[in-house]
Amino acid sequence: MIGELDAPAQLLQSILDTVDVGIVVVDADGHDILMNSRQRRIHALATLPGNDGLNEAELLLRYPGTSLPIPVDERAVRKAVLQESFNNYLVATGPPSEDGAAFSASARQILDRRGERAGAMVVFSDVTSYLEMVRSREQLVASVSHELRTPSTSMIGYLELTQDGLDLSKATASRLQVAHRNTEQLQVIEEELLQDQVSRSGEEKLVLRPSRLSESAEHSVESFALRAERAGIALISDLQPTPEMPVDTVRMRQAVDSPPPDALQYTRRGGTVTVAAEMIEGQAELRVTDTGIGMTAQEQTTLFTDFYRTETARNSDIPGHGIGLSLTRPIVVSHNGQISVRSQPGEGSTFRIRFAVE
Repeated sequence: MIGELDAPAQLLQSILDTVDVGIVVVDADGHDILMNSRQRRIHALATLPGNDGLNEAELLLRYPGTSLPIPVDERAVRKAVLQESFNNYLVATGPPSEDGAAFSASARQILDRRGERAGAMVVFSDVTSYLEMVRSREQLVASVSHELRTPSTSMIGYLELTQDGLDLSKATASRLQVAHRNTEQLQVIEEELLQDQVSRSGEEKLVLRPSRLSESAEHSVESFALRAERAGIALISDLQPTPEMPVDTVRMRQAVDSPPPDALQYTRRGGTVTVAAEMIEGQAELRVTDTGIGMTAQEQTTLFTDFYRTETARNSDIPGHGIGLSLTRPIVVSHNGQISVRSQPGEGSTFRIRFAVE
């Protein structure tokens, strides 16, 4: 921390102490050089009693809505020290047994007059009340979806009984069939809404079975091979066997199947998409690399938020709703994994999903 401040630095500290967000500035080596009073209070919320240290590695930081601690290298300030810039990185403070507070972290790299990296600034905004509002809204959606299941089930039952009648005209039978089909589709939507709310709440019960990430990746490649061929894109498989690990195979398949179709969608005819799996430093890693349109650094910071689509995708009329990756991240996190992206505009993107294998 700064020791004796000169007049301009003291003025800056006083100004930063008046804002309602936590601010911490680190130098190129990751040492704190500035921290406002709000950030000290945030540290206090995440500090065990009797521990006065401000070392981020010692703080009680969790993924929101879960009891899972955030690994040291995935914590906001550490990510900034590792030269990452990001927006809306959510963290929760305090022991898992307590509700705690939730914060949204954003980081930017600091450049000196020569354009060289001099450090980073991380800003923490309290989003506890916002997340509580979101949870209330999700509970409402889940409740309405659940209540709709009873009448829709009854409707299907009576439609089936009516369709069994022998004296129906061809036109009537056709209309009943349409009504039956659409009622079934309504039930599918209800189930999807319920499943989505359970997944987002972090309360979904995973059914863990031994499985290999490399095998899931192989199935994914097989699923998208025909699509790649029709799009004129080379789909390359580079899969090394990975050890078994306990996963929910259904949910894991959803996570593994998310990056490949996006890579194909954002890659032009004649391009390449490579799906690779291997062990790296005791972790099973899945990599999906494409030669597509790529993303800016700013677009990468918000890629995993709900309904986000890059400006290039919107301007290119590429179809999509921007929800696939936002649903993938909680699946990966629930398996104690990490998902990240590296990209350059016009040079393609690489998505990485990693899981620790004991």
